Amino acid sequence: MLESVPPRDTDLTRRTVVSGLAVGTALVVGACTSAVDQGRTSVGATTTPPSTSSSPSSGANGVPGSPTTTTATAMVSAAAPAVLLTAGPDISSGPSAGTGVALTFHGAGDVATTHAVLDALHARGARVTVFAVGTWLSATPSLGHEIVAAGHALGNHTWSHPVLTRLGLAAATDEVRRGADAVAAAIGAPGLLFRPSGTPTSTSTIRAAASAAGYHRSISYDLDSLDYTDPGADAVVSTVTKALHPGAIVSLHLGHPGTLTALPRVLDALAARGLRAVTVTELLGGAA
Repeated sequence: MLESVPPRDTDLTRRTVVSGLAVGTALVVGACTSAVDQGRTSVGATTTPPSTSSSPSSGANGVPGSPTTTTATAMVSAAAPAVLLTAGPDISSGPSAGTGVALTFHGAGDVATTHAVLDALHARGARVTVFAVGTWLSATPSLGHEIVAAGHALGNHTWSHPVLTRLGLAAATDEVRRGADAVAAAIGAPGLLFRPSGTPTSTSTIRAAASAAGYHRSISYDLDSLDYTDPGADAVVSTVTKALHPGAIVSLHLGHPGTLTALPRVLDALAARGLRAVTVTELLGGAA
């Protein structure tokens, strides 16, 4: 059973959401760039991206910040890791020299379970990244506010979670853009974090679709918990802890009771090894 945890400070959450939204709004949504060769890469040193500026456009739902293929927002933040502002292959891990590990969650499923996950993270001071499915986020928009206000990062996991490799460019672009609009509607900006649905790695079509929506990189992972198969909490803990390393990006899923039960033990294992649960943005060198 999940150990009891203290309730989150809801007043603090309300006070913090404004600053959380400011961070999300400050992130760059870059201009479209050409597709790159397929593959995943680990991230170490980053390069300074070329500067871009133009006016934001409205997305499919009329939400500012979802750019067309020829425009980008003028909101530039020094906190954004340069690696996210330049085109390149999928990012599957971060620098191995530090102590950060990025726990990333597929954002969908039972809302009560999601709240319990947020409570478990709060109890241990852990920060994570939630790649939200747009339909889930739009059905419960307050969750986006809660996630960001608690210090976590919110990314785009497409609108309806199709197997993205099966879609053509137009349909894939629509999925990514509508997902971006859902994130923007929840927290004020679509941000820089995107993970394709139904595949651990992108394709040239997916990268072109992501680029058209303002995302230069896809965020993959190098440690799959396999929690979506519901193998039980012990199996999730074993799979994750056996492969933990500095710079790891771990794939997890909200809405699975076994993941919820396993989470405190995973966080304890991180602490025992001197590792910290941080957001993808923090792992790659910026502020979430």
